[in-house]
Amino acid sequence: GTGVVTAAQILATAAMLDGWDVQGLDQTGLSQKAGPVVSDVVLVRQGHTSSNLIGLGQATVVLGFDALVASSPRALEAADDQTIVIASLHETPTGAQVLQPHRTEPGQSLLEARTRLDAATNRVNNRFVDAAALTEAATGSSASANVFLLGVGVQLGHVPVDVAAIEQAINLNGVAVDANLAAFGWGRAWANDAAETETALAGMQAFGVPDVAVPPLPASLAARVSTALGTDSTVADQVVLYTADLIGFQDEKYAARFVAMIERVRMAERRVSPESTSLVEASAASMHKLMAYKDEYEVARLMLAPEAIEHAEQIGGKGARFSWHLHPPMLKALGLNSKLTIDARTAPAIRALRAGKRLRGTAFDPFGRTEMRRMERELPDEFEAAIEQVCAALTTSNLDAAVHLAELPDQVRGYEDLKVRRVDEYRTALRAALAQF
Repeated sequence: GTGVVTAAQILATAAMLDGWDVQGLDQTGLSQKAGPVVSDVVLVRQGHTSSNLIGLGQATVVLGFDALVASSPRALEAADDQTIVIASLHETPTGAQVLQPHRTEPGQSLLEARTRLDAATNRVNNRFVDAAALTEAATGSSASANVFLLGVGVQLGHVPVDVAAIEQAINLNGVAVDANLAAFGWGRAWANDAAETETALAGMQAFGVPDVAVPPLPASLAARVSTALGTDSTVADQVVLYTADLIGFQDEKYAARFVAMIERVRMAERRVSPESTSLVEASAASMHKLMAYKDEYEVARLMLAPEAIEHAEQIGGKGARFSWHLHPPMLKALGLNSKLTIDARTAPAIRALRAGKRLRGTAFDPFGRTEMRRMERELPDEFEAAIEQVCAALTTSNLDAAVHLAELPDQVRGYEDLKVRRVDEYRTALRAALAQF
């Protein structure tokens, strides 16, 4: 899981500050969610010795940041009926799901994991919580879920390290200090009173990722969206957001093309099923995805977005320095195999790149001649043509098939070589679906 080694390092540092001798072993395997990550942390009093590997049945406590990994046969070899489990019951994407986004695990997988953990350990004293959901509510991000579980373990006395030492270690780690301290505190609170803590977090406004301010649409576009979709509906709100984003991506003319397609789709869907909005929702999401592709100009715009800057300052504190890590495709093609670190003081250059969107798709576009950029410009045209054919032949009986076709662009994921492969797969699926339709 994500952040296992970091959490282990925080715990080990805190234990040393608290007077323990610490041994550790990180088994990272295939990281980046392609395989399990397990860290052994062994605390002994000074003058005693121990291996850095926890042996069969020797674990006092298991912090299960990913319950599916924690309940695996290999992990359970370290446990016995005295071992305490503190685990997060949150669905964590597996390696197979990352490579195949539409693949889902059985719904009962987490329940089965809990059953396996309880059967092999001290069932009476085990604790299970959706730490990711609670830290999302508390801090706006689930990234501190592991520290939340650490707080549970410390408060219950199963992780015998002083609270102040943990907080000092979090400060020394220097990453997302405020969020991690908050998550640690909320974990301790949950250990004291789970129901009251969950109720309190349910009503909190997290300080994490700021809301995106949606600028008002030009009057002509706003009127067209309102006429097509009304003013008080989720789909209308979403189309307004997409339209505003496309104006920022390029300009009002570019966004008007999107609105025109939405108008045609809504008219066709209303003709066969007045109450349905499934086709217009799917078409809007897909067309926006294809039109707002992440080229160099768009990446610059997103880097400079007010909510992005605000979020960085929330994590690092007021006046914090931050940098961007980029791997430009043009430099990658020339042999650059690692990301460039660009200091935020270069923001004027990034602003100039953002303004260069006027060149997008023109003969003067320095980035527009690559295979990737040409392909990205073709995709909206292909999808719009397919939707036109669907709308012309739409009936009540084939509406579900039309929605399925309109959702196909969701397959287009990733960047560079991976995206090229996904586009090939999408185009094959689109041709097949259109022929069948």
